[in-house]
Amino acid sequence: MKKLILPIILLMNLAFGQVFTELWTGAAAGAGAGGAQAAVNHSIWSHQYNPAGLAAVQNPGAGFAFENAGSYGFAANSMFTAAMGLDEKWGSVSIHGDVLAVKNGDVQLSSENAFGLTHAFYLQTDLRSSLSFGYSLNYLYVNYGRSAGLSGDGSDGIDLGSVSGLGFDAGFQASLRNRAFMGVYLKNLNAPRLGDGLTESEAARKIAASVGYMPYYGLMTSFQIEKVLGGEIQYKGGLDYALSEWFSLRAGISSYPSQLTFGFGLKKSMFKIDYAFVSHPVLQGTHLFTLEIVKPS
Repeated sequence: MKKLILPIILLMNLAFGQVFTELWTGAAAGAGAGGAQAAVNHSIWSHQYNPAGLAAVQNPGAGFAFENAGSYGFAANSMFTAAMGLDEKWGSVSIHGDVLAVKNGDVQLSSENAFGLTHAFYLQTDLRSSLSFGYSLNYLYVNYGRSAGLSGDGSDGIDLGSVSGLGFDAGFQASLRNRAFMGVYLKNLNAPRLGDGLTESEAARKIAASVGYMPYYGLMTSFQIEKVLGGEIQYKGGLDYALSEWFSLRAGISSYPSQLTFGFGLKKSMFKIDYAFVSHPVLQGTHLFTLEIVKPS
């Protein structure tokens, strides 16, 4: 029973920080900057912050990210994405997936999976300004694992089944002189419901509004306000400073929960490695790692 206490505590916390609720800071580059990315993220990971940002991705690329929630070893979130530009008219597309698995030893207690397709394109663009729109279709699947059983560790428990649903996200991004940025993002706009009867639940919906400013080339600052329906308003702020073409430093802060973040990125040719650390007021901090391969311009 004692072996189960810590996983149970973390499971209660993950109810506010899992794949479907999106109350986490995403892949390492965005996480290091506090997750305040709805206005300024224009990467292959844009589906995590605002799908409209994918419109800026023209070259094909792929990435894999990993985080170990609370650094405890039994809750791992793995993420992947692959993106490419189509043409000026049709914009860009990406496929992606997030898998959060919680285990007790060799027994999987639960897993959350989100697999999706994102499409984004410019509604208007010129030398001074731009406006893009993007949307994501996500297949949401939850496997509840097995009950504790007589042994108490789940090895002889019963299968608790699974539920699934389809989520729809949408967002806009705007820029002025490539210095000032604004973004609006809505998560699970269609209010997807998972399961039926007594087990029915609604995937959390979120709205985020963000602004960003680049005072000079290489330094990006951002601020974001977001709210999950039924939860507290969360404030996030961050900065991303490219000290050189191959090295970037990042830092950020957020509320509810109060968190500090920092990280760095290394880039060489078509390869990019990012690291971030996200603190937590109760649990241990979380380490995030991302590897990207993107065709250079």
